[in-house]
Amino acid sequence: MTLLLALLALILLLDLVVVVVLLPSLLIRGLLARLAPDVVFCGRGRQMRLALSIDDGPSGAGSEALLDLLRELQVPATFFLIGSHLERDHRFARRALQQGHDLGNHLWCDERSAALAPAAFQQQLADTERAIARAAAPAQLCWRWFRPGGGWFHRAMLDALAARSYRLVLGSIFPWDTLRPPLWFVRLFVRLNAHPGGILVLHDTPALSGRTLETLRCIVPELRQRGYRFVPLQELLDPAP
Repeated sequence: MTLLLALLALILLLDLVVVVVLLPSLLIRGLLARLAPDVVFCGRGRQMRLALSIDDGPSGAGSEALLDLLRELQVPATFFLIGSHLERDHRFARRALQQGHDLGNHLWCDERSAALAPAAFQQQLADTERAIARAAAPAQLCWRWFRPGGGWFHRAMLDALAARSYRLVLGSIFPWDTLRPPLWFVRLFVRLNAHPGGILVLHDTPALSGRTLETLRCIVPELRQRGYRFVPLQELLDPAP
């Protein structure tokens, strides 16, 4: 009996690992999206559409290489930029907009946004907005998108964002790329978790942009072969069936 209970416990643990590590989009769509309707986790409808989002840039040469690859692949993306990182490449924001990409606010520093005091959060939000606007000029930005560092949020953050006409965007396909797993795992994760309306989250830092390049080179053709097409975030959130 003891052995049987141990085997059952092991099976339950393995099931939990599969859901949390390999199939978290099921948990996100089935539970989190319903518990937090003010937060964008994914699009609705059954159309085979995906949106690509890339966090933490610009990273300098890595970001420029990403723009080149996305133009080659004809994939639009939303870049969630960190204000202080614009010093690495002040031309990035303008070039990204010229290529049809969108920009989002990822605050001034790469840190857990939910732990910031309200005044510090508001200051970083405003400072980053101004920095991106200056870098993107003369293009006019429609400020819509915000992603918190670390992915955590709370009610006060949502209220502050709503007052400035932002929408908080997380995602439904997060392949643990910040932990630097083997690239085969990242590709497998994306294949398993891709779904109509999915929002894919990757990263653009000096340490991760090269891995993001390799990931996109592999998964974009694979997903297109399965019938998916990449669209801008705003189009993904269109309520069309």
